[in-house]
Amino acid sequence: MRPLFFSILTVIISVGIFSSCNQQQQKPPETVNRLSWLNGNWQMNDKDGITTEQWQQVNDSLMIGKSDFIKGDSVIPFETIKFFRKDTAFFYEAKAAGQNNELPVAFKITSLNDSSFIAENPAHDFPKRISYRLVSKDSVHAFIDGGAAMPYKRTDFYYTRIKK
Repeated sequence: MRPLFFSILTVIISVGIFSSCNQQQQKPPETVNRLSWLNGNWQMNDKDGITTEQWQQVNDSLMIGKSDFIKGDSVIPFETIKFFRKDTAFFYEAKAAGQNNELPVAFKITSLNDSSFIAENPAHDFPKRISYRLVSKDSVHAFIDGGAAMPYKRTDFYYTRIKK
């Protein structure tokens, strides 16, 4: 009786381990599709001019963007941006004109869902945190701040989708 019990127990444990491994393999990797709401052209008007952002998904691991400032007839490039996946993590990387010796700065995505994300880099001087939230299909609220240590040091951006 004992050998039969151990044989059955071994089969049950083996099936459980196989099922668990198989379920983990079936989970698809996270993709930038979660950020598809950001695709397109956005703008924010203020007293000095217009800030624009353009976003385009390249594939399931990369989304590229750029931001410009328009004052009168002049278009002043502000930054190039990209979202990318490296291993199992996502990053928001910005290269701002005239800052950081023109080198990109990466911020790790610490929160991501179908209508918002937060990216953080506590080692960066400013900003330390970048946040975007879809308010409606044609409205995004973004902000940069000093992170958990300095949330009061903050700049807000209210973008409207440009319809073409």
